[in-house]
Amino acid sequence: MAESKSNEYVCIDTRVFDKCIQKKDKFIKQYAAITTRYLQILRKMEWVGEGASAFISDANKVRTNLTGIGDILSTMCNVISDCRSVIEQTDKTLGDANRNPDSD
Repeated sequence: MAESKSNEYVCIDTRVFDKCIQKKDKFIKQYAAITTRYLQILRKMEWVGEGASAFISDANKVRTNLTGIGDILSTMCNVISDCRSVIEQTDKTLGDANRNPDSD
């Protein structure tokens, strides 16, 4: 256990969470770029003939899966932030208990 620069007791190292949280916007932007590019490619393609309906069906499934992946990515980013908050509160509680071990 160590004192931080702000004289708060620090029991739990949250730097890995902080690094992930800092990168989440980059991940979301990359995902959005991939999705946008996929849709741009689909719009440019002009499928006709026997394979057209099968291709369109498969392309729609991929687009649905991309949306699902986006939802999962967003949820994961939110969970990381939520975990960081819980750990920060736990660390504060542990610091308080260490400073005042006889208090309730």
